[in-house]
Amino acid sequence: MRIEYLQRLKNNPKIDGMTDEGISEKEIMQLEEFFNKGNEFPQVLRELLFLSGKFCNFLDYGIYDSQMEMQIEERKELLTLRGFSISRPHYFVCLASQGLPLFLYLDEGNNPDLYQISNHLTKESHSRNLGDSLKTLINHRIEKCKSGYNPF
Repeated sequence: MRIEYLQRLKNNPKIDGMTDEGISEKEIMQLEEFFNKGNEFPQVLRELLFLSGKFCNFLDYGIYDSQMEMQIEERKELLTLRGFSISRPHYFVCLASQGLPLFLYLDEGNNPDLYQISNHLTKESHSRNLGDSLKTLINHRIEKCKSGYNPF
């Protein structure tokens, strides 16, 4: 896969003996079929999954064994615990925010903004736009690590 957005992630796959681990293009296509009606994910998400969809030093995938499990279970949790579901196609990318996961909409281009589930959900306001892209977040976390800090 051609890496256009996440070159720094590709060039920094290892921290303290932990190495990013990606998933196959076939697995990515299965996720696209299931969560985006067969349409391709934004390029930045495809790159993330290819480079580090199984394990990423700069994102928290929680306790889940696979991306499929994480997407299904996070949707269930949002509905069960908070009584809410997101109607637009979306994809959870980081769970480090203690019940307020980061996600992106799948219909906002190849490097969409990140959103975070709101602490006070309403039908009008279920999330907030963080004003940065996944690429920006990962690059920032890589720099924190290189400076000796925890990426989170």
